[in-house]
Amino acid sequence: MSKIHERIMRMNTGKHLKQIIIAVLCVLLIGGGLSAVMLRTQIGEVVTTVQKWDDEEGDKSEKHKDTREEQDGEKFNSQFENDYEGEFDDIDYFAHITEPSPAAKVVVGLTGLLGTLLTIAYWILVAAWLYQRAIQADMNGLLWFLLGIGGNLGAVVVFLVIRGIFREKCPSCGKWQKESIFCRRCGAAVSQVCSDCGQTCRNTDKFCGSCGRKLKDEK
Repeated sequence: MSKIHERIMRMNTGKHLKQIIIAVLCVLLIGGGLSAVMLRTQIGEVVTTVQKWDDEEGDKSEKHKDTREEQDGEKFNSQFENDYEGEFDDIDYFAHITEPSPAAKVVVGLTGLLGTLLTIAYWILVAAWLYQRAIQADMNGLLWFLLGIGGNLGAVVVFLVIRGIFREKCPSCGKWQKESIFCRRCGAAVSQVCSDCGQTCRNTDKFCGSCGRKLKDEK
């Protein structure tokens, strides 16, 4: 477990996430574009078939327009369903669609495979990023890793909100940590103490939240 922890902490997750996003966009643009070009015949045939099916269904409905006006709505609906139940099921409208070429199948398959693998890698990297940031902020890394696996970007938003509320950021080195006077990493002042009441305040506060003293006079 410690080896896994060390490997995750050494990862440059931000850089890897950017690379993954660029790779996904390339796969979508190149693979998707090639697939669309190589399957343009099949796509056109499918569109034509769907339009034809819609037209035929509309014609069938028009034939019963007079009946619809004369009969009670509920009775008509029941009769219409009985008359046409399974009528279109017996017709294979897509039987005439041209079989894609082997090259097209390969391109579509590779595009789908690469897209799936990159999506999985992206998902895991987001969870790893959460793990790193949680450990650095003295939070439960494993918990946030699991939340990242389950919630992904939603978990990132929740983490950033919680970290901003319950952790202090060192103005010198940027480390997020529990409330303290000095940074545990570089020793810079993270918080300040009011000389009147002893209340610990954020280093960026101008007034004490307990007694109202102007803290800038403390420096």
